[in-house]
Amino acid sequence: MKNNFIILIIILSITLSFSACNVVKYVPEDEHLLVKNAVTVNNKKNVDSEISDYIVQRPNQLVLGVPLQLHIHNFGNKDFNNDFESWKAAYPKRYNLTSTLFSDKQARGLRKFKYDGNQWLLKSGEEPVILDNKKTKQTIDNLVQHYFNEGYFKATVNSEEKEVANKKVKVNYIIETGKPYMVDSVKTNIASTVLDSIYLQTKEESFIKKGNQFKLSSFIEEQNRLTNLFRNSGVYRFNKNAITFEADSSNYKATIELLINDSIANNPFKIQKIKNVKIYTDYSFQAKDAPITDTITYKGYQFLSKSKLRYNPKYLLNAVFIESNQLYNDDSRELSRKGLRSLNNFRSVDIKYDELENDELEASIYLTPLKKYGIGFNTELTHSNVRPVGTLAKISFLNRNAFKGAETLKLSVQGSFIDSKDAAEDEGFFDAWEIGADISLDIPRFLSPFNFKKFLAKGKSPKTTFTLGTSLQKNIGLDKQRFTGIIDYNWQASKTTKHSFQILNAQFIKNLNPDQYFYVYTYEYGELEDIQEAYFPNYPLTEDNALDFINDELTPEFGEEHPDDYETAKNIESRYYIITENAFIPTIAYTYSYTNRKNFKDNNFSFFRARIAAAGNITTAIVKQKDSTNVKTLFHTPISQYIRTDLEYKKFWEINVESILAFRSFLGVAIPYGNSETIPFSRSYFIGGPNDLRAWRVYDLGPGSSQTGLEYNVGNLKFLTSLEYRFEILNSMKGALFVDAGNIWDITDSDLNPSEAKFTGFDSLKDIAIGSGFGLRYDLSFILIRLDLGFKTYEPYLENGDQWFNNYNFGHAVYNFGISYPF
Repeated sequence: MKNNFIILIIILSITLSFSACNVVKYVPEDEHLLVKNAVTVNNKKNVDSEISDYIVQRPNQLVLGVPLQLHIHNFGNKDFNNDFESWKAAYPKRYNLTSTLFSDKQARGLRKFKYDGNQWLLKSGEEPVILDNKKTKQTIDNLVQHYFNEGYFKATVNSEEKEVANKKVKVNYIIETGKPYMVDSVKTNIASTVLDSIYLQTKEESFIKKGNQFKLSSFIEEQNRLTNLFRNSGVYRFNKNAITFEADSSNYKATIELLINDSIANNPFKIQKIKNVKIYTDYSFQAKDAPITDTITYKGYQFLSKSKLRYNPKYLLNAVFIESNQLYNDDSRELSRKGLRSLNNFRSVDIKYDELENDELEASIYLTPLKKYGIGFNTELTHSNVRPVGTLAKISFLNRNAFKGAETLKLSVQGSFIDSKDAAEDEGFFDAWEIGADISLDIPRFLSPFNFKKFLAKGKSPKTTFTLGTSLQKNIGLDKQRFTGIIDYNWQASKTTKHSFQILNAQFIKNLNPDQYFYVYTYEYGELEDIQEAYFPNYPLTEDNALDFINDELTPEFGEEHPDDYETAKNIESRYYIITENAFIPTIAYTYSYTNRKNFKDNNFSFFRARIAAAGNITTAIVKQKDSTNVKTLFHTPISQYIRTDLEYKKFWEINVESILAFRSFLGVAIPYGNSETIPFSRSYFIGGPNDLRAWRVYDLGPGSSQTGLEYNVGNLKFLTSLEYRFEILNSMKGALFVDAGNIWDITDSDLNPSEAKFTGFDSLKDIAIGSGFGLRYDLSFILIRLDLGFKTYEPYLENGDQWFNNYNFGHAVYNFGISYPF
């Protein structure tokens, strides 16, 4: 509690020091610092965030209620030169002393350092927002225009300035909207008979209808609708500028007339067809005048290349939606551009049209390929409670258009060296290593003996991915060898939804040194050592015979006399068999993803992902071989059988340009059955770490309210939720405040875990751990570097009364370094 009090004093001191700063330091006399804007609409406080977009002048940016950037600016001295000369004249002895202690060059350097520091504060901070009556007038005009566009033709807006403190002012905008105008009738005057016939077919879809409120947005939507309608109906020359509206209003009613010209630049609107489609597969601006040397015609398309044609026309056409002998269509153009870019084989995709005779068009698609071969190299420094220090290096080789169908073949080789804290003391600094290799093939279509075209329309960006990988760990954990094989089909069902169907995700795990278990899990060996010293002092216990000690000495008779120690030893034995088990995990999985994010700048969006995976069902039905415990095996390895479901939801709200509220929730459950009594370690849930529950390290927490003392704590039920407020501190420096909550539990009937590790219903929700903290992020545009500091806020495993804020201090804080946002 003493540490908590110190933290509180520090926070209060910082807050009070900012509050005590003179925020009006650089506000001139007879001027005012704008501290707040308020808007009332028809005598009610405005709750529409859109209205604030029309306010021209806004107060200085606040960080947690404090104008931090203004304070930074005010720490600087605008009159540094004059103040320095005045100080020099007032205190010549001090100045001469400085010149005596330092050389003239050093003294000038010291002065320049102070000057540059002042300039940095002045430029990095934010100047005070001085109330400008011209901007207030502009805001009033903006608001009047906004409500006029919404159909309130007689809306009035007034402003009221209220001084709230010395040189500080608040501006109130008072809006009276009046009664809105409504659409009374809609008439059309379409000069072109071609356009008029097309319009009449979709007239009922118009955004402007009798009885609707008069809104400018409705006219813009209708203009866009008609433009898309005409250009997708073959009218290549049509432009939205050909559409105008006229309105005649009286008595809060408006008569609307839609006017469309019959031509553009004296060229009458007409329906045009595509005659030819040419695809230039190796276009570049530098060689645009080079002659074509290779030409192939396939299904009416002409493929042209300045060198030997490298792409199979059959497969390239899967991404092209422009067809000859069909009407011009804007959507086909955009789908073709999107489809060709999704192949990840071309640096640029450009589509142009030329007008021919007889109202026909020729489409030309210019593709600029990326380099066929690529190489990538990256390194990574890792740290966790399991791996104190580690370094990883990965090199990747890329072969684009590997088999002339825009396929991407990728070979990756990686190696890591790790300082394992559990290794023997005489080992070197990097006493553990891991090497691995993966090869993957991305095919931009479904490669299958079945014909998916009947079920999947063209334009859904289908892709097949084959992956094979292996890795070998040495002197870390129990030394493992892994083999992985994946066959994945994924496709984009719409702009918002994606699907992935893995018909195979198989993993083979073999522990190479299970006899090293008690050298790695020193805590468990220590518990056995305590039992041996207390009851069997003459037993020569070592890490190598620890299991024999349990089997030989800790009999049921011993358990009757010492039940707690007996249970501890049996749990250690059971965990040994779980963690050292070899596993073959053949999985079938389906993933559904949804997001309504429009682009990377959109900060108001939702994301949802659901994944269901079933392991071992088909394999166990086929395989007949069993081991001595009646468990089916393949290559003498038990076949895992379970079902697992993961649900994840994220929601983001943009509070303003500089701040975002982010929410994330995850729920996962994995149930073993049939051939398995437990979930394989690699497929179990853990909690903690930089992208999880940040007040705990990876594997440190759970299951439930138990304290196992193990370095790897896993469960088969997981719940996690996070709320994070992200804000700008200064330029590229960002900040965050966050709260994470969650835990893992055991939901099987196994007696390997104590009761406090089990999830038994709503009562187990009290086991949810809570962490809170703050973070600093530095945005380099292309990458975001993150440091989060997590404090243990609620610890469910502590005794009642000690669970809240017991270790809420810097001594027990967890520092999380990461790249990009945690979610």
